[in-house]
Amino acid sequence: MLQQTRMEVVLGYYERFLANFPNVAALANASEDAVMAAWSGLGYYRRARMLREGAIDVMHRFAGVVPNTVDELLTIPGIGRYTAGAIASIAHRQKAPIVDGNVTRILARLFGIEDSWTHAQLLVDACSDPRAFNQGLMEIGALVCKPRNPLCLMCPLANDCVARATGRIDELPRKKEKVATRAMRIALFVVTDRRGRVLMRRESGKLMNAMFHLPHGDTALLTGTPLAPKKKTLRGTFRHTVTNRRIEFEVFEATLSSRATAEYKWIDPRELANVPHPSYVRKALSLVTIIP
Repeated sequence: MLQQTRMEVVLGYYERFLANFPNVAALANASEDAVMAAWSGLGYYRRARMLREGAIDVMHRFAGVVPNTVDELLTIPGIGRYTAGAIASIAHRQKAPIVDGNVTRILARLFGIEDSWTHAQLLVDACSDPRAFNQGLMEIGALVCKPRNPLCLMCPLANDCVARATGRIDELPRKKEKVATRAMRIALFVVTDRRGRVLMRRESGKLMNAMFHLPHGDTALLTGTPLAPKKKTLRGTFRHTVTNRRIEFEVFEATLSSRATAEYKWIDPRELANVPHPSYVRKALSLVTIIP
């Protein structure tokens, strides 16, 4: 959950997720919809799917016990070099490096280098407590050696820092070219029936596959046939970012000119917590006072 998501956002989700899936078996036996519903709002939904697939693999190949070596961990779907190092060192105290954005920044500045993994391995090999070392290194990166305005006077590594000594703090690590941000405007339609249920459809596209969305106007972001409502009233707008897309959603309360096609389903908003959906669905429904 902490990959590409801030700690303060993750905490509440983490506790609820563990309550729903307290062990590997529970996660492996859960449906994809149940896992996605518990993840709804965290974004980067492929992480949730891979987490479930990894749990299934651990049940089948490792009798439900997560392995403790980097080589074995790397054979599990969804686990890459960074995650394998985190599990091995933090959970099992193995001498495995963890190189996230924070560690990359520290090592690039400390040694004046670009190859962070080699130096990270050398450092963790030399320490007596890889669990504490890796977590401490990440913490320094998050709180002290920040991307902008690093707190060098507070840094325990300041006297050995090549970037500080050579005036290259702002140059290291080298910044990757940013993907251009696309501005989009999308109309969302909130349609309800006499029972107060909301019309939604399951996404089948690459970005947010299997998530339930509100019907929309013409857009290249979401799949499915754009809805052409009989009557619509604008209830508000809000902005939302999805990967490199900056979206302005226009939320309309709408009625249909004919019955909804089979691709749509009526969802009780009180049951939304059990339905996988992106966070902007709740934002849209709140503008129509369906969700307080």
